Amino acid sequence: MKKIWIVALSLPVLLFGADSLNVCLLGRFTPCSPLGIAVEGNVAFLANSSGGLQILDVTNPSSIASSGYLFLPGDATGIATVGDYVAMACSDSTLRILDPTVPSDIEILGELASDAQIERCFAIGDTVYATGGKFSIIDVSVPAAPVEIGVFPDVFGASGIFVKPPYSYLAEDHYGLSIVDISNPAFPVSDNRYFGLEEYVRSVCIDRYNRIFIGTDEELMIYRHLGDSIEELGSWVAPDNVLDIEVDGIYAFLACGASGLRIIDISNPSAIAEVGYYVLGSELTDIFLDYPRAWLVGLWARVNVFDISLFQSVEEREKLPGAIAISTYPNPFNSACRIDGPKGRAKIFNTAGRVVDEIEIPGIWSPGKNIPSGIYLVKVKGTNSTPAKAVLMR
Repeated sequence: MKKIWIVALSLPVLLFGADSLNVCLLGRFTPCSPLGIAVEGNVAFLANSSGGLQILDVTNPSSIASSGYLFLPGDATGIATVGDYVAMACSDSTLRILDPTVPSDIEILGELASDAQIERCFAIGDTVYATGGKFSIIDVSVPAAPVEIGVFPDVFGASGIFVKPPYSYLAEDHYGLSIVDISNPAFPVSDNRYFGLEEYVRSVCIDRYNRIFIGTDEELMIYRHLGDSIEELGSWVAPDNVLDIEVDGIYAFLACGASGLRIIDISNPSAIAEVGYYVLGSELTDIFLDYPRAWLVGLWARVNVFDISLFQSVEEREKLPGAIAISTYPNPFNSACRIDGPKGRAKIFNTAGRVVDEIEIPGIWSPGKNIPSGIYLVKVKGTNSTPAKAVLMR
């Protein structure tokens, strides 16, 4: 389907066409050359390839404005927020901690020079995980004095990273995917699981069910990672390189190179379906989800913000006000799970909206053999204030 969009910029109004399905472009910002983005509230932080941190006021997505810039040595290649601060990976092999409190006067709080290239970073609490020529665990609890507390040197140019303790997952291009055990931050070690794939591994993401999403030059691959078990669940042939991935509920959002934003339904990994897309024509390399918006950037695609409200995640539905929570245990489960919540009769829906079972709760749901593995939604009959609860049957 063809749509024509008129976008207001600081330059004269531009008129251009774009292929799209179920996604709307809310706004763009072009005076930049970003390789990474992070968004906090009404502020966006850009890792600019021209060598710096750029801060944007995104209060109005249709009229994004620059509010600050700090030039740094080398290209800025990766970015993550650390509380009130920003961690920036730079091509001069340095991780910098920046204070953006006053956008017009951004301050460098601390620096950590590395003996290997730094391409990407990922932050949890006061810890930054950096990768590139090696994998580093960095304590930034004192921003003025970041300290490298652990190193895993056997990394081969990792361009993607996702951390979900006790593991870190590294996308290592033509070397595949490396999984590093970080349960002891001082001594990160290989978890003895390594995928040597024929395709370049560009990106990686882990969802709340511990499923591994691997983006390659040709496809999105899904694996399950539970303890010592790794199992391939399914794959989806992509129209271009899958350069970044975000997963929210039953949807995966992909920065798919020149093929733009692609949205796929992953509720059944063995039968993945594309449900939305937006093609700009320029390569998109990084994505940040801030529901109901998705932010995608690229060196020539610049900054783009999309409306993804049609793809409401399970997590968002569970945030409805006045809700009485439904709980399930275990989740994920194999043969049966206990469902607790407001007393009554509950319906079990598949992601297509079809009722597959009904039970009395509190109670035990034991799906029959005719019900395949996948994500299901539990909803109590006659209660509008109780949101559906997602359960994963393996």
